Amino acid sequence: MHSWTFIDGAVMVAYILAIVSFGSMFARRQRTATDFFLANRRFKWLPIALSVIASDLSAISYLGAPAMSFQHDLRYALTILILPVAVLIAVYTVVQVFYRLQVFTVYEYLENRFHVSIRMLAALLFLLVRGGWLATVIYTPALALSVVSGANLTFCILITGILTTLYTMLGGIEAVIWCDVIHFCVLTFGIVVALTFILYDFGGSVTDIWAIASAHGRTRMVSFDWRWSAEFTVWGIIAMSLVNNLSSYGVDQVVVQRYFTAKSMKDLVKSAVGQSLLVIPVTLALYLVGTGLFAYYQQHPEMMKSLLNLDPANPVQATNRVFPHFITFGLPAGISGLVIAGIVAATMGSFSSGLNSVTTVVVMDFYKRFFHREAKTEAHYLRAGRVATLFLGFTATGVAFFVGHLGTILEMTGKISSFLVGPIVAMFLLGVLSKRANTPGVFVGTLCGLGAVAWWSSSVFWLWWGLLGLVVSAAVGYALSVNWNLIAGKPGEKRVEP
Repeated sequence: MHSWTFIDGAVMVAYILAIVSFGSMFARRQRTATDFFLANRRFKWLPIALSVIASDLSAISYLGAPAMSFQHDLRYALTILILPVAVLIAVYTVVQVFYRLQVFTVYEYLENRFHVSIRMLAALLFLLVRGGWLATVIYTPALALSVVSGANLTFCILITGILTTLYTMLGGIEAVIWCDVIHFCVLTFGIVVALTFILYDFGGSVTDIWAIASAHGRTRMVSFDWRWSAEFTVWGIIAMSLVNNLSSYGVDQVVVQRYFTAKSMKDLVKSAVGQSLLVIPVTLALYLVGTGLFAYYQQHPEMMKSLLNLDPANPVQATNRVFPHFITFGLPAGISGLVIAGIVAATMGSFSSGLNSVTTVVVMDFYKRFFHREAKTEAHYLRAGRVATLFLGFTATGVAFFVGHLGTILEMTGKISSFLVGPIVAMFLLGVLSKRANTPGVFVGTLCGLGAVAWWSSSVFWLWWGLLGLVVSAAVGYALSVNWNLIAGKPGEKRVEP
């Protein structure tokens, strides 16, 4: 085993500084709120597709997918196979409606369709989902940086959050998308390098790697257990993947805002199709990295001992760091720095994307909606966007200190999002698919969905929470709307047509 070298550190620092400088260059192009939040709707499909992949994968997947297959098996990898179906349903059902309306945020649609109260409720739930996600996005790579550099975890969290906040504040969504394209390339390079060196250690024999992993139960791909409390069953994974991906790619501002930057509807659809196909091999490769790492660590017990010593009292937290640990001690000097740059790339891409979208919601759905005055120009909202970016970035960085106690890396974000996404998706589906849905029904249905998830969360495995919230919210919301309209003698509320 070797340790982190000066060359590794220099490569990583040079990459971070180059990205911050590159992203800041776009500051001079930001003259209006539309420039800052939507890049004046001038992007072609390929940069959007790569940006969505980079922002959605994040360091959570970059470290979490290998850790999940290292700690458990390959069952969770099935989620990525459901993604193309969910993306196409989301784009053709709701995203095209939002794009034609030329809105800044998806939640503006809910006010047009229902009432401002529904818009505020959905926007608030989004902020809760993505606020927790942003904190996890910062925390995850900080684990990696603390492992490879030996630096204090607190310092790693602060440096990651602050630097990414700065270039996002200056360059807006245009900087975010172009930096994401670079991040995607570096991220993919890191995966290829890791797989190459694992294969090299086994003399290129995939069979040997698979045999070792299989002997320890790490190659299991499906579980057909029907119990609601059973972990990572194929049924739970399908349910979670459909609901969470419908949310992410249909009604989640972080991803949909990238679609809003498209030059045309044709570019929007092409970016969605391209992204949903490109992300499959990238994500599957990450899970296979974890399988390969398990076999590698079985063959190198000194490496396993070193890994567990990272947190002797908590093996889960120790093995969460398996990928950066391998990068540090299993790869040659210099190469380690490049692959860690991939982790930093994933982090900066996801955090900047999420931060810009959360800022858009805060400024457009709350500040402008309730405090707009004629004297407030586009330049005013541009400044408001930058101030909000700075404040929210620093806040998420602070929350990152408290998210490390929720389980494995993927479970951290999975639990946060699955608790809330079902009712959010139900709001939009009722609005787009039903003419009879109305404000009282949707509002009460959403609260019932959240209550149902809270009630059953202790006895139902978290993969099912999203579907449970969606079904309860949609069923109660529709039933109340129909009966409310009958009692009041009114037809359904106004509907915004595609």
